[in-house]
Order: sequence, then structure tokens, then C-alpha cells
Amino acid sequence: MVASSNNVKIVDLASLRRVFEVDLALVMEAYSRVMRSQRLDKPLVVERNTGIVIGGVEVLEALDLLSASKAPALLIGQDQVMIKRLSGEILKVDDLLEEFRLGRNRLPLRNFEIKYLIDIPSIDVPLDHLYGGVRIDRRVLRVYDDTLSLLVENWPTPLVRLKSFSSDYRRVYAKLESFNPFSNSVKDRIGWAMIMDALSRGALGDLLYEATSTNTGIALASIGNALGRRVKLFIPKTIQRVSDVFLKTLGAEVVRVPVSLTVEAIAEVEASARRDGATHLNQFENDANFKVHLKYTARELDQQLRSIGVEPDCIIGGLGTSGHMSAISFYFKSKYGDSVRIVGVQPAQGHVIPGIRRVESGMKWIHMVKFDEIIDVTSDEAIEGVIEVARREGLLIGLSSGAVFKAFRKLSPERGNIVLIFPDNGYKYAEQLEEYFRKREQTK
Repeated sequence: MVASSNNVKIVDLASLRRVFEVDLALVMEAYSRVMRSQRLDKPLVVERNTGIVIGGVEVLEALDLLSASKAPALLIGQDQVMIKRLSGEILKVDDLLEEFRLGRNRLPLRNFEIKYLIDIPSIDVPLDHLYGGVRIDRRVLRVYDDTLSLLVENWPTPLVRLKSFSSDYRRVYAKLESFNPFSNSVKDRIGWAMIMDALSRGALGDLLYEATSTNTGIALASIGNALGRRVKLFIPKTIQRVSDVFLKTLGAEVVRVPVSLTVEAIAEVEASARRDGATHLNQFENDANFKVHLKYTARELDQQLRSIGVEPDCIIGGLGTSGHMSAISFYFKSKYGDSVRIVGVQPAQGHVIPGIRRVESGMKWIHMVKFDEIIDVTSDEAIEGVIEVARREGLLIGLSSGAVFKAFRKLSPERGNIVLIFPDNGYKYAEQLEEYFRKREQTK
């Protein structure tokens, strides 16, 4: 490390207090800057006695999303900084801490003006110096303390080469999110992230409400059970009936709502949660969705590919909330630029594929990142994708995974390294598969 001040120390992230909330766009900008340079040129500014991070809050959040365990910090006294509300009120650091404790929520940084009474030194700290040690042995032997550890410590989910669809010039890989233990889907990640985020802020009530097409509901019900929370789920009328069975088995209350898309039920869920004093986590707007995929899903995929000496040329995935593919796009575009194509998959107009929907139905994070192409897939094409992968590779993937595979077929790249994100397996979709085969028999 090179630094121009002896007051800059390398400290543990876990030792720092976070009282400020910073806009996600600023965090993304800092994340992209650090990712490109692989270095830090300014330290965090930390009040010495309280450990409160006053400056570089967006960098702190970016380091957390990069899974760093340490950060360079300039330790200062309360008399070396001036903190003022936009209204003009002058505050001390102790005042911030007390306000944070009383409100139990982080304070929006945009509401404050911060001026330092000392110079902030330049530094040159490689990002690689800020990571922790190696994994402990029990992880290798797959021994877990509890079911929540089974989820988080079991990451990364597998990345497998699809031999049947690869050649001397093209390597096709699938990331199998069905290896998550609760919903057997990618939605375990956001269920865990949203609950843990709310819990850390003191905002998690005893009753959780959510609109879901199945997988997020299973994840929330499962994790809710582990934490002693009750869950009420609102499911569109178009979703397979077996979902009710799974969710009721987990103890969730299930309400069928007269809408076709999960997102169309948000207003009803929000109103019901307010009326009943419940916590509405709202996977469609909750930034914990995007962040968990940026911190874990995207980064682990990059590490998996690097471990075999591969850089991706194209990554294809479905669009539901847009959380996982937006995070993957942001990560890989930040690191590799436009050398990697990011392709989203949506149902064709008038078609329903559980877990994905059309962009115009409203998605938050997709508009903050770059997609090179969006491909339409019909319901029958998604099932055809499920069947082809099952009969060529022996993997029974879900319908949104089948749509991702079908999009790969439509692109039909002859060369390069292609990654397909398979969100779940096919065992929840027997009704759709049965109906498909029934129609095929009738047309013979």
C-alpha cells in the first residue's frame, strides 16, 4: 500500500459504523470505478471514537458488494469535520449516532453537507489487498450450522458445461440456480437478502406479505420459518395450482388474486400490508434484490469462469424483476466492457411463462444498466427448450430456463463462450408440461 499519511489505516469493514444511506446510483458509480481500476485512490473518512464512516460512504458500500473484508480509512476527530443539514443546522458526529439509534434507519446522505477541516490524502491501495482469508475446511466437506448457512455457505451454485451444445469453437455453460435449497431457484438469494436487510434495519415485522409467482414465496416462507416469521403470499390466477400445495405445506397463507402477472398485485399487497401492520418486502422495488446478485451471483460467475481460463462472450438470462440479469450486466459490463454481450429473455406478446415477463410491464434495474438484446420466446418454445435440454443433457430445467435455452438457440452463435442462467428446475411445472403433451397428442 502507498499512502501519503500515517493516519490512513487498513481496518476491518465489520468494525465500521454505517449511519448514512447513499443512493444506489452513487454506489454503482463507485463500484464501477473501483472495478475498472482495481485500486482505491482515496480512503474512507472515519470518526475515530465512534467508528462512523463520514466520507466515502458510497465506496464503503461498493467494497461490501465486492465482498472485500477490509478498507483504507483516515481516522479523524470530531473537531476535524463540519456536518450541516441542508436546513442549516450544525451537527456533531455524536448527534448523528443518536439520531440513527432513535430512528433505527440510516440517514439519507443527500440531506447533509460535510466539510473537512483537514486535507484528505491520496492513497494507492490495490483492491486485492482488501480481501480476507481462505475458506475453512468444513465448507469443503459441506457441513452447515443451520439451514440459513446451508443457503449462503453453499454458494457458488454450480456452473456446468453443456457438452451436447458445445463444439471445438463454442463452449456453452449453464449456471444452475436450482441448487439453492429452499425454492430450488435463484429466488432464494433475494428472499434471504431482503429479509436480512430488513432485519438489520430493525424493519422486519412478525408478518411478511409478498406477491409471488411461486419461487420467491417458497423462499420467504422457508426463511421466515427459520426466523419465526409468518408469511402471507398473493399469487396470480395464472400460476400452476401445485404452488398452493407447496406454500401451504410450508405454513404460508395463500391468496389467489385476479391478475395475470405478479407485478399487477403490488398495489393490493401494499394496501393489505399497511392495513394489517405487515412488512411488504416488495421484490420488484427492493434494492436488496439487485445488490445480492451484484455481490454474489455475478461475482461468483466471474470467478468460476476465470478458474477455467474463460472470459464470457455472451450471457443470456430471463427477465422477471430484472434483478439478477441487471446485476450480471452491470458487473460484467463494468469489468469487461462491450466485449461481453448481455441478452435478456422475455415472453412473447400474449404469452405467459412463470418467472419472467415483458420489459414494458415495468422493471426497476434494467433501466440502470445496458442490455445488448432482448429476445421474445413463446410458451411452447420455452417447453421445447425444457425438453431438448432434458433429452440431451439429462437436466430437467424450469420453464424460464427453457426460455433462456430457446433464446440461445435463436441466437445460434457458432463461436465463443456462452453462459446461460437457469433460474430453477422443472419439478413445479408438471401441469404445463402435461398440457403441452396432451395438445401434442390431440394434433397427431
